[in-house]
Amino acid sequence: MMVFSFFLFRTPEQCPSVVSLLSESYNPHVRYGAAMALGICCAGTGNKEAINLLEPMTNDPVNYVRQGALIASALIMIQQTEVLCPKVSQFRQLYSKVINDKHDDVMAKFGAILAQGILDAGNSLVFRH
Repeated sequence: MMVFSFFLFRTPEQCPSVVSLLSESYNPHVRYGAAMALGICCAGTGNKEAINLLEPMTNDPVNYVRQGALIASALIMIQQTEVLCPKVSQFRQLYSKVINDKHDDVMAKFGAILAQGILDAGNSLVFRH
């Protein structure tokens, strides 16, 4: 599943349309792969279509799918400002909520911790207002 991202990395705008049906699969492993394929292929682009596909996956009943969706969303929004990608602040709040919720699963928390670190990687804190 994640192999799609390596085939489509030169044309990241095509990845969401290829992966969209797979992101709704009954199989959680396929959903996880779809999330990570979106994250790898669309890394740093702020692609709105990819973010819209990942948003419902952040509430998935399977915890490792949530983990993948959180990490992939951070990969897509890395070094994006709130001006370029308005959902950055919404996802920052989501990461904080998952990290601070003591009833949340450890896998989802780990994904949120990694996502928060990825989002702040590359000195993107300089761009936040």
